Amino acid sequence: MSTQWTAPGTSGPGEPSPSPAPGGGPFAAEPAGGAPAPQGGPRRELVQSMPLFPLRPLGLGEILGAAVRIYRLRARSVLGIAAVVYGVAFVIMTFATGASMVPMFGDMQATLEDPDAVPTGMSTVSDIVLTVVSSLVSGIVSLVSTALVTVALTRVALGEAVGTHVPTSAMWATMRRKGLPAMGVCLLVALMSSVLFVVIFGLGMLPLILLGEATVVTVVVLVLGLIVGLLGVLWIFARTILAVPALVLEDIGVIAALRRSFAMTRGRRLWRVLGIALLVYVIYMFAAQLLVAMFVTVGTVIYVAILLVSFEAMLLGMIVLTVFSMLGSYAATFLLAPFLSAGFVALYADNRMRHEAWDVELTRRARAAWDVDGAQSR
Repeated sequence: MSTQWTAPGTSGPGEPSPSPAPGGGPFAAEPAGGAPAPQGGPRRELVQSMPLFPLRPLGLGEILGAAVRIYRLRARSVLGIAAVVYGVAFVIMTFATGASMVPMFGDMQATLEDPDAVPTGMSTVSDIVLTVVSSLVSGIVSLVSTALVTVALTRVALGEAVGTHVPTSAMWATMRRKGLPAMGVCLLVALMSSVLFVVIFGLGMLPLILLGEATVVTVVVLVLGLIVGLLGVLWIFARTILAVPALVLEDIGVIAALRRSFAMTRGRRLWRVLGIALLVYVIYMFAAQLLVAMFVTVGTVIYVAILLVSFEAMLLGMIVLTVFSMLGSYAATFLLAPFLSAGFVALYADNRMRHEAWDVELTRRARAAWDVDGAQSR
């Protein structure tokens, strides 16, 4: 049989091609002189990183994924800001809590020294007043710190979604500019929730107060008042959960942000927002309780060890247990704040993309940011 003719210096049709030189493969260097690489060889091109969430209506998994992905994209910035803000807040709250517990520790120490000692009525009244004031201070400080952190993380979350890098300095600037309005939103939401619950629960208590005795009817009405009051608080939560993202991202005022949130959750939109927001918050609370439980467990072990050494050192053990509980609350709050904020921002974006075609605007921003990055890289 005749064989097919081949040019000198070339391989025959059945011979395998030579293996690539060492150092080749998918990440080998380009040919010198700017010549294009052979087909299948390496090519240098800009690769856009995975955004916080896709720029289209989102599913539940994508919203939860955005809440987790913020740690991979901007862990140092978001955790740093949360740690600083909540650190200052927890120092104030620790002093407030400690001040309210000083009388209790004093009575405990007096009881250990003299079991027959009974606190006077005046000290009991002052203890109650001190506890109420301490709780009020702690609640306000917690509300303010949450508002500040949410403002900063809202800005950076949307930036990561459209590919715009938001530096840490811009996050602090946003916090200074939108911090007070965000506090106003949070205070108004807390006030509305409290008033609604007190009114509904008060109506449920009315039969018991009028009759002056607990019967089946009064107890049932009381329980119904409690349930309806809690449902009212949940309704306020769902209708106002998008207020802070709207405040920051749409650059509007306090009342306008609340109106905007009510508009975005009207009708059937409410149920999707309520379900997803509640799920995000439940996951947040579950993870927070796990972290707090770890610190409390360590504190309890030390507390029991102190009691085994000396029962009279119960006061020291209580202080140690309280400190570990506060540390656990602080760690859980600042570590999980980015999860909560990014989840709510993704929910806000999903609502607008789903009902207002906001994905068109976000895509335009993303392309503009991509063009800028590409021009800077060339």
